[in-house]
Amino acid sequence: MKVTFSSFTQTCIYDLRHEGRFSTARLYDISLRSFCKCLGRDVILFSEINRNSLHLFKMYLIERHYSPNTQSTYMRMLRALYNKGVYAGLAKHVHNLFHDVFTGIDKSHKKAMSPVDLNTLFYGKVKSPALIRAQQTARLMYRLCGIPFVDFQHVGSDSVKDGSLNYSRRKTGVCVSIPVNKETASLIEKAAVCPSDMNTETGYRHYQSSLRKFNASLSRLASKLGIKAHVSSYTIRHSWATTALYCHVPVEVISSALGHADIKTTQIYLKGFNAKEIGLANRKVCRCVENK
Repeated sequence: MKVTFSSFTQTCIYDLRHEGRFSTARLYDISLRSFCKCLGRDVILFSEINRNSLHLFKMYLIERHYSPNTQSTYMRMLRALYNKGVYAGLAKHVHNLFHDVFTGIDKSHKKAMSPVDLNTLFYGKVKSPALIRAQQTARLMYRLCGIPFVDFQHVGSDSVKDGSLNYSRRKTGVCVSIPVNKETASLIEKAAVCPSDMNTETGYRHYQSSLRKFNASLSRLASKLGIKAHVSSYTIRHSWATTALYCHVPVEVISSALGHADIKTTQIYLKGFNAKEIGLANRKVCRCVENK
């Protein structure tokens, strides 16, 4: 039986799940499903991965208002699968096959919130117990240098030793150590996040469900407090990084606090300064020379 792109993808998904790499398996599955819907068929051949079909898929995603970064994710998943097929001898190498579609990162789309909105989000008055819990969790995640939700769910009182919170990033394996005061340590003890066993598919699904519920609570909290910006767990992380930059914290320190393995990843997180801020900085730099 001829191995199709679809059947090969399913094999890759099976192998990834067996290895515990459920996030990548999910992205492969979603990308294939979307591509099949675009082309209007259930089975895709390797020969049908061409510049024309990729252009159709690009237009399909644009017409449905997918963000550039989501478009890029889907295209990168297809590219990775196709390259695996080439390596396995199931497809021929086509130079610059994905050249005409976006596979980069949209740096113009930043998730960071302004300090004013952050203050409102963290300290605005709400009555709902569910929203209060979401607010407390968001504030604590920010205090912990924008810790990702996937890592936050495993934080407990035993994570704090000698005045520091120590954890290992699940995504990068980088060890992060964050000094915490008594108030933050107390908040960590009170945080009631049910951890998920990310080494099982059931645990991964539980994590995804918990993350969706938390993001939904954050969205309701923002709406209740009159915040128009989109808010999610990642907004908190990006906002911490950008605020740290505005406070003149070196990018290398920000990168370490975020647990990034590469400083280039940190730079993607950071929201740029506006023209007014750049102008002010330029005047300060020029005065350093002019006053000599």
